[in-house]
Amino acid sequence: MMNVIFLDFDGVLNTYHYDSDEEIERTIKILSEICHKLDCSVVIEASAKDAIDEETLEVYNDRIQFIFDCFKKYDIKCVGRTPNVIIKTSDCTCIPIWKEEEIRLYLFKHPEIDHYCVIDDDDLGPKHSDLDKVRPHLVKTIDYTKHNKEDEGLLIEHLENVKKALELENEVQRFALRRKK
Repeated sequence: MMNVIFLDFDGVLNTYHYDSDEEIERTIKILSEICHKLDCSVVIEASAKDAIDEETLEVYNDRIQFIFDCFKKYDIKCVGRTPNVIIKTSDCTCIPIWKEEEIRLYLFKHPEIDHYCVIDDDDLGPKHSDLDKVRPHLVKTIDYTKHNKEDEGLLIEHLENVKKALELENEVQRFALRRKK
């Protein structure tokens, strides 16, 4: 059985008020506690994933390397990153697709994932669309609050919501397996 957390960086590990290495490491300690309690690996779905090789997970950015070094320090297993998918229109305009669709594509390619959660501070795509199959797995963090900085980013209080999201059925996998039959 494989549990995965699809992880965003901005608004989760670092926030508007908390952006230093020490603060990011503090948040990664919380992520580590969640991963170990719920037996989860991590898949990066952050926009910063462009600095991570999709096949080898080699990192090409010092800030992201710091995050990966902290993952190693706190024994967080990173197993991949979502693909970059861009749609080219007939007039050669490039349109990036929603994060939710990238997560679905990753799930289709990885049938070994039984349960998953998405930790992000943003909505993943348009509401009331075909993409709503992933949204129930979203644990949403807060990136910016004017008065309560302590409420920003990933908190240990998110543990229960991550646990609930992991208990949900992986409808994307169920659909993919049904198509193979």
